[in-house]
Amino acid sequence: MFTKRNYCAFAVIIFASVLISFQLNAQTQKYESKNNNEIKSSDPWTAQQIITTKKLDELLSVKNGNKPVVLMIGFDFLYDQGHIPGAVFAGPASKEKGLEKLKKAVKPYNKNQEIVIYCGCCPFDHCPNVRPAFKTLEEMGYKNLKVLYLPNDFEQNWKDKGYKVSAK
Repeated sequence: MFTKRNYCAFAVIIFASVLISFQLNAQTQKYESKNNNEIKSSDPWTAQQIITTKKLDELLSVKNGNKPVVLMIGFDFLYDQGHIPGAVFAGPASKEKGLEKLKKAVKPYNKNQEIVIYCGCCPFDHCPNVRPAFKTLEEMGYKNLKVLYLPNDFEQNWKDKGYKVSAK
């Protein structure tokens, strides 16, 4: 039997759950809206260098236009399971061997070519690959870099949203 005390405790739990949900949604929308104040000081990119899934899909859907080069800088087994159509596997950038593969992958491209990197192995804030890849490309002189914002991972933020996927 519920007492007044039980109802109060239950109401507090519901309120806390709703508040946490709103906070998580607000965090995701911060990057989606590209608010300059939301970039961490440790991030090597600016808000203008973050691209959303919707925007990238639009750019890749253009029939006759300059499409960006898309580099998957995550783990090979994830690339093999499914990747953005046309994406080039450039190795996991958290490892020296992966960075060397990345350097080779971008050599054919002009330094002004639009390049979008993505990983999607884990939540964006904790990804071990996007920051080293971005810094390396920047140091190599590539000027038109973007990083695909996948707040959770590739599966939830690309595949499950219905965007096109290619598999090896």
